[in-house]
This record gives sequence, C-alpha cells and structure tokens, in this order.
Amino acid sequence: MRFHGEARDDAYEVVIIGSGVGGLVAASALARLGVKVLVVERHNRPGGYLHSFRREGFEFDSAVHLIGGCGDTPEGPGLVRRLLDGLRVGDRCDFARVDPFYSAVFPGLRVDARSGIEGFAEAHARHFPAEAQGFRALLEVCRRARREVRLASEMGTGAFMQLAEAAPTLFQHRRATLEDVVGVHLRDPRARAAFGALWPYLGLPPSRLSFLYFASMLMSYVEDGAWYCKGSFQRLANALAAALARDGGELLLKSIVRRIQVQGGVVKGVVLENGQRIEAPVVISGVDAAETFEELVGPQHLQPRFLRALGRMRVSLSAFVVYGATRLDLRAAGAAHEMFLYGTWDHDADYANLLRGEFSRIGFTVPTLVDPELAPPGCHVFQITVPLPYDLVPSWREAKDGIVERLLDHAEAAFPGLRRNLVFALGATPRTLERYTRNQRGAMYGWELSPDQVGPGRLGEESPLKGLVLAGHWTRPGAGVYGALSSGLSAAGRVLGIDDEELWRRLEGRPTRPLPTP
Repeated sequence: MRFHGEARDDAYEVVIIGSGVGGLVAASALARLGVKVLVVERHNRPGGYLHSFRREGFEFDSAVHLIGGCGDTPEGPGLVRRLLDGLRVGDRCDFARVDPFYSAVFPGLRVDARSGIEGFAEAHARHFPAEAQGFRALLEVCRRARREVRLASEMGTGAFMQLAEAAPTLFQHRRATLEDVVGVHLRDPRARAAFGALWPYLGLPPSRLSFLYFASMLMSYVEDGAWYCKGSFQRLANALAAALARDGGELLLKSIVRRIQVQGGVVKGVVLENGQRIEAPVVISGVDAAETFEELVGPQHLQPRFLRALGRMRVSLSAFVVYGATRLDLRAAGAAHEMFLYGTWDHDADYANLLRGEFSRIGFTVPTLVDPELAPPGCHVFQITVPLPYDLVPSWREAKDGIVERLLDHAEAAFPGLRRNLVFALGATPRTLERYTRNQRGAMYGWELSPDQVGPGRLGEESPLKGLVLAGHWTRPGAGVYGALSSGLSAAGRVLGIDDEELWRRLEGRPTRPLPTP
C-alpha cells in the first residue's frame, strides 16, 4: 500500500476506483489471475464500510456488524470463506460464529433468532405456536427465492422469459414487497412484525422492501450462519488488500481519481488529482454511481436517456451512529451481539418516525460479547444505529450532540446504568458517512432496495461505455457485504470475459477453459 504520490506506472490493464468490498474483491481476484491492477482509494485505509477505527484503546467497526458465508455450509464453503481460500488468505481472518444472530425486542416480547431453518422457525414459533406452520412455509419460500435469484444471475438479464419456468418463485414475487409475501403465510400481525425485524439492515420497512432481497439476505444468515470478524471487519479488508499486493497489484491510498478519460465512447484511463495520467483499457468504478457518471465520466459522454434513467433512481437512507464505550456489564444486563429494540409492533409507524427524526426503535450492537479484545478489560464497546434521511436537519453539526443524547437515553432505558458507566460516546451523522465514503447523501445501501430497484431495475456491472465496469452496492445484486462481494466477482468475470463458474475454477486452481479471444 502506498500513500499520496504517484502510481508506480503510467499504464495498467485495469484501474479500480475505490477500495470498498466490490472494488477490493474485483482487484484481488484479477491480480490473482495475472492482471496488472491499480486500485485508487481516497481514504487512508481500504474497505469502505468495512473499515474500523480506534479511539482511546477501543476498536470500532464503522458500519458492518455481521456477515454470512464465513464457514462451511451443506453446499460447501460459504461465499466469504471460499473467496478467501481461493485468494490464499484464509488464515488472515478469524471468524466467530454468532448464534442467535440477532435479538428483536418488542413490547412484552423478545425473539432470539437462531441460525438454521429449524432453529429460526422454532425461535419464532415458540412465541406464536399457532403460526408454526406458517413460519416454516415462509422460510421455504425464502429458501427457494434465494436459490432462484442465484440461478437468474447465472442466466443473465436477457433470459427474462425463461424465468417463469426455471425460477417460478422469483418470477412470482419479483415485484413483491416483504409485507406482501409475509401476509400470505402469517395471520397474526405481531408474528409478521417479528419475522420482518431485520428490515433495518436494508433500510426500508416490510411494506416497501423487496421480498427477494430480504429473503436472500435473511437466508445468508439462516443457512450459512452469521459471523463476526475478530479484531474488526478491517481485517477482512486488509486480507483482500494483502492478496492484491502479494499477486502484484497496487493499492494507492489517500489519492483521488479526478476524471475517467473517454474517447469516442471508449475508456482510455484515468487522471489522478495530482495530475498523473494513467492509461488503462478497463476501469472498474466501485464508487457512487452518480459521481461515476456525472462527475468522473461527464454527461457529454453519455446518452441523455441514460442520464434521465439514472436521475430517476431513488437513493437509500443514510444513518446516524453512536460509537460508545461503557464499563457496564452488558452481558449480565442481557445484551446480545446484535439487537433491535422496538417500542412498537408497527414497522411502518417506526419508519415514519425515523423520517421525522423520532426514535421508536434503535439498533444496539455489542461486538465485545463476541470479541472482548476490542476493549480494555472490564469494558464493552457498543454502537447505536438508526437509519435517517440525509436532509433531516438544516445542520448536522448543530444537531449531532442532541441526537447522541437522545439515543443514549433509549439505550439507558434498555440497559439501566449504561450512562453512569459511560466512558465516552461519539456521534457519526449522515454527513460524516458522506464525507468518508463519498456515497451521495451518505447512502448506506446504494439505491434503495425496493422491488423496482433490485434485479433488472438496478445497474449491472456493464455500463454504456466500452471499458467501464461497475462494482459495489450501487450495482446488482445490491447492498451488504454479500451483495458487494458478489458484484466484485461479477465485475472481474466481465473484465476477463468469463462466467462465475469459470472464474471460481481459475481462483481455486481447478481445470479451466481457455480465456475468450479479446
């Protein structure tokens, strides 16, 4: 890794803008397969929303709390484990299993959601025994939907007419919200609310959230297990960066791409902020989609129709996060690694409250319950997270301290004594997220994950310009580490002209087919 300065060379086979999950995965995979790669990152460390930071001896993850796919599954290694092993850096990350993987606390009820189809169903059915069959039927629909989403990805967007036969669950629910599908299987409104408790991970309530995307996310935890990266998720980003460097790739930190050079609709390279011009026939953008096309490429190189379509896309919510440290024994107080503390059973009301800056629900995360070494002995780190709109207040600088205090009050109500034992608390606003990630309006999930903005309704890895490829949570399949990781693999395959199966063959050193002729 190098800081500031110039890239080592003036020509690469691929330049990647941004070292979020999508960009890092694409870069490390391509470098592993012999491609000369440069990654340009404006921050002082790789990872995007994976990055962590340290304050007064306490380590904090900036955004990611859990991921799936870090161990073995009935179908073989999970996605993350398989990638790290394929890149030969599996020994750089120590993943701890988290089960129950979240606890949802409603008025008068706490659901501890366990991994495994039967475990998750039983955790809910014990509170709603009349809905036991409905929970199992709903999980089966989610399981089929996840598999068919994978199948549709392999078939490609041009195979729409074949979906009805090959992927009937996906085809039936392609425009459905989570609420639409849950309502078919569960009669009790409280049971429906309990099943949808994980919606804050995707930033939309069940009435607006894509069922297919929720199902894919939920089953990544239920089927593949939920995991925390010990030492913080920065170590996962660092493992990918280490693979990149070992295989000859270059990561340039605290550096900015000012322009993607385009000539006659064809990418020619990039220009860095320091003026260095770098030739490259392929550029992968892992950063904000609007910045990519409107600023780095420029409207003059794009069709007005494409720009109008881009302008109609809806950006997801941002978030406000409190990073805190306390001497309170949160384990004894009943805290879990990941908790959703609801003051109401009505997710729509909760979402409407968030849009007004009122908090009837908070997310409360305590990673030291899994990894005590994140804090000095006798202490815990915690995070309080609430999705919020970027333009909620005129000045986040002026509003920040008051919101921190209000969120600490909610946490104190759940865990009496937290304030009395507080070591410190820091607030991060939507403006903070925008400043560090350059995601427009501090978006946590790229485009919002409504039914019309997933699948074919979302940007794919292809772009209107020859040589420009996209990766990250602004592209298919969508938000989260799983989504961004998958997009990075698709971007690498697009550059090489091979499908996912052939890409895995090459990463894992299995017999391969010849690469296509350029």
